[in-house]
Order: sequence, then structure tokens, then C-alpha cells
Amino acid sequence: MSNEDPKPHLTEAYARMLERAKEAMESAGKRLEQAVDDARDMAQELGELTREEADLLAAYVKRDLRDLGQYLSGDGEDLGGWFVIDRTLVEARIFDLLASVADKTSLALAEFAAGSREVPSEWRTGEITGPGVLACLECGHTLQMRKAGRIPPCPHCHATRFRREHGTNEA
Repeated sequence: MSNEDPKPHLTEAYARMLERAKEAMESAGKRLEQAVDDARDMAQELGELTREEADLLAAYVKRDLRDLGQYLSGDGEDLGGWFVIDRTLVEARIFDLLASVADKTSLALAEFAAGSREVPSEWRTGEITGPGVLACLECGHTLQMRKAGRIPPCPHCHATRFRREHGTNEA
């Protein structure tokens, strides 16, 4: 079995979707969920993604933003604590995008998280996520995602289910 990502274009599409959602919120004053939906539709219309890929990626972006919103509306002090890992290890583009969304729309993020009854508590192998630390639900081993990408199986026990770690900023 290969560790190669079978669809590497999805990792870049995650960042593009986040960028487009941020722009829609800033320029058109759209709500966060609508901005992500519009970014999803644009990716499909431009032929960058199939409808299935666009829907899946939009769900991943919303999941990560909901989790970020919950973190910031709780006792989360800053975005660095959400990433857990040293900020310098996070892909600058993704950090800047998420920081911009968090800075300009922390209230919108909190409302977005609160509006969802089903905030996912699980991330799975094969899904795309932004940078941060994921902990294996089977053995507790942590996986550092330094940039947006497809979640691999746990390198320790090969399990496929994770939770996002939150903590204090190390940078």
C-alpha cells in the first residue's frame, strides 16, 4: 500500500476554498457558512473539483472552522493554542488565512460553531484538514499536520480515527 496521496489537488483546493470564503466574507459581507458554500460552488463551476469533491472539501473546511470557533469562544486564548504546534512550523499561507478569519470574524466563528449541533469530535484518515495536532483515538499518539493535507493513518498503531488537540501556544 502506497503512502502517496491519491488526490493531491484536494490539499491545494482546501487552501483555495478557505481563501475564497475569506474574500466573500470581507468583500460581500457574507456569513461564514454561505461564504464556504459559495467557494464550494465556484470550485465546481471552474472545473477545479467534481461536485462530490467540492461537497466533501466544503464539509472539511466547515468542520475545521467550527472547531476553531468552539476553541476561540471557549477558553482558547489565541489561534496558536488551536494549532498546538509551533507557529513557525505551520504553512504560512494557511496560518495567515485562518488568523485573518479568526481576527476579523471571531464572533462569526463562535456563532457558526454554536449554530451547529453536530460539531465533529473525530477526524479520519483520508480526510483533508488544516494544520495542527491530531491525537489517535486508539493509542494517543499525536500526529503533527504542518500544513493542510490528507490525514494519514496513525504512524504508531495504524488506526484511522483522531481528535484535534488544543493547548497552549508553543511559539
